[in-house]
Amino acid sequence: MTRQSSRATNPRYVCAGERIKLIGTINGFFPDMGHHSAKEMNGLWLHPIKLLDGFWMRLRDCDSGGEADCWMNADSFTNEPGGNIFFYDSGLSHTPVTAERFQFAPDTLGGLVIRYRFRNRGGTPRRLTTEFLARTDLRPVWLGETIGITDGERDEIEYREGDGFFAAKDCAHEWHVLFGSSRKPDRVRSGQFFACEITSGNGVSGSMEFDFTLAPEQEEEIVFFVAGSDQSRNEAEEVYRALRDYAKLLDEKRARLDRLTAQSDLTTEDDFFDEVFRWCKVNADWLTLDVPGIGRGLAAGLPEYPWWFGCDSCYAVQGLLAVGAFELAEQTLLILLNASEKANGDGRIVHEAVTNGVVPNHGNTQETAHFVCAVWDCYQWAGNLSFLQKCMPYIHKSMAWLEAADDDGDLFPSGYGIIEIAGMDMEMIDSAVYTCAAQKAYAGMCRLAGETGKAERAEQRYTAVRQAIHRRYWLPEERLFADTHTSAAAVESSLERIIGHSGDSDGTIRAYINRQIENNKDIPGESGWMLNGAWVIATPMEAGIAEPDYAEQALAAMASDRFIGEYGAYLSGLAHGATMTISTGAYAVAMARYGHPDVSLDLLRRMFGTFGRATPGSIAEMSPDYGCLAQGWTIYGPGVTVMNCFFGVQPDASAGEITVSPDMPFAWSRAILRNIRVLDGTIDISFERANGRELYRVANHTSFPVRACGNKPNVVIEILNSWRSE
Repeated sequence: MTRQSSRATNPRYVCAGERIKLIGTINGFFPDMGHHSAKEMNGLWLHPIKLLDGFWMRLRDCDSGGEADCWMNADSFTNEPGGNIFFYDSGLSHTPVTAERFQFAPDTLGGLVIRYRFRNRGGTPRRLTTEFLARTDLRPVWLGETIGITDGERDEIEYREGDGFFAAKDCAHEWHVLFGSSRKPDRVRSGQFFACEITSGNGVSGSMEFDFTLAPEQEEEIVFFVAGSDQSRNEAEEVYRALRDYAKLLDEKRARLDRLTAQSDLTTEDDFFDEVFRWCKVNADWLTLDVPGIGRGLAAGLPEYPWWFGCDSCYAVQGLLAVGAFELAEQTLLILLNASEKANGDGRIVHEAVTNGVVPNHGNTQETAHFVCAVWDCYQWAGNLSFLQKCMPYIHKSMAWLEAADDDGDLFPSGYGIIEIAGMDMEMIDSAVYTCAAQKAYAGMCRLAGETGKAERAEQRYTAVRQAIHRRYWLPEERLFADTHTSAAAVESSLERIIGHSGDSDGTIRAYINRQIENNKDIPGESGWMLNGAWVIATPMEAGIAEPDYAEQALAAMASDRFIGEYGAYLSGLAHGATMTISTGAYAVAMARYGHPDVSLDLLRRMFGTFGRATPGSIAEMSPDYGCLAQGWTIYGPGVTVMNCFFGVQPDASAGEITVSPDMPFAWSRAILRNIRVLDGTIDISFERANGRELYRVANHTSFPVRACGNKPNVVIEILNSWRSE
């Protein structure tokens, strides 16, 4: 993979291992940022605690007459999949000395490695002094105070001469951070002082100074190590010692990332598309978070959502499966399951679970149904029966909870869905669609377990809910599925809250909803409404439950500038404005599932057009360049569209087979997808279009049969025992 570079000075970056997450800005600094823990979401985190507000490097050229003395400000930045590089060239004035900083977080250690290299580009020797200053801020993650965990009044620090590192501790807890260097400092100091930024919190600073002389073109390297623990100093010291073997740790990280990007490796005629597709896997890797006592799973987003969400995970898991991350997908769902059992116990799936175990939101209706679908998807891809059996006791409760949430017996559960707009705790389209899909998934689970009666009842409910969605949510005048099923009275009582959220500056949305109120006022009971025009109106097609004639009408209406903008699908087709990777991803999947691969590809290209806008190597949560710099559900749209739709890979562990039913965009005349992890092995697929004929070759390296499916003319699918591309 190539590096991704930027010369901007304000975007943020992440340096991530599974234990450590470092957030800063690409000029090398650590300004206060964030709103969950106000001003504290930057810096170095070892969840469920923070270790450092940041660190800074000062350079003094003693031969410059006092003119070259500054806290180093990077003037360019490069992201690697496994680390970050900061370049200090023109930013160091009045000296011929240049510098480079490389940093990485080892995969599974609670620590960070930072390497500085200084080079004298001048023609005479230079006497230099460098100062590395780190600012501690040992504090708990968001909402710790709700379970009795509060930040101590101060951090305590000492320099341990024999060990060569600073050791800091929160005065009230066994929270520790150590930092030191590969060479002995000439001077150290600690206390309440700062570098070029004054950060918030109850931390303390430790500083190390180094004197050295560089001959012309000579280079000096100093490596720093930061290690932490929320349990004991001994644990932090063990991590610190392990970090000293950093060359080996870096080699291991790079080798693992090479293996990760080699799974589901896509090659098309569009090199940029292929590269961004690979970086989507890397972005998901940045978000992998392992918290002892809770588990390993995919966090929602950095820097503001470094914990787990029901909604986000159920989308992201589908993308993880497509790129072969079976274990991470299962582990993520198990975190949600365990949090839900502890916080709810009744089958409901939590919306949000923080890394300290706090559950701020016990779950939106859609998430429970979506979770059932995600568990079934995991089983179908990986064939891990023990995982499915582990989930089944709670899933039985989940299905009962969904039925209980249907408080009026119309087959649609009530409550907030994905769109958390005040007043829209109604019968939302996404909750109805995923409840329908969950019934089908549940039927498959029950048949596998030999529970025939439950399976037959679930199949009947699937059919009934699917029919009811078409009957009750369809808006023939709009040729769209409604986003809400409710009564005129409920709409009128919630109107001001709904309008207040939409930013309806010119009254257009108010007038639109008022027309619906007028048209529906004589309809007894509940009916379909378009109250937000949110992207969730795509879910009947995205989930594959829409009848083809309904789907064609809806997708034709949605493929317009009413719903799609420069960067993809708007969050709201009424309000326009914001676009997110999840809205665009859902539209792309919906289009591809119903035979519109070129529209789908266009949507993905709009999303990919924002690549690198927020930080090099990543696609921001909010298009084009704001929100979280990396978001877990971003991998959903590209992964599912390319894998399940374009290449048509559909594993079915319950049936003991793999189906391939491709539908390639006409924009591609050839493509290869290598090392697709499926069930107990891999498959490879090549595609070529020439003279009106499509040829697919599928190499099967699993113990399961591959079945070609499709009735498109001039399409040939060959199943080969072995195949290698040139």
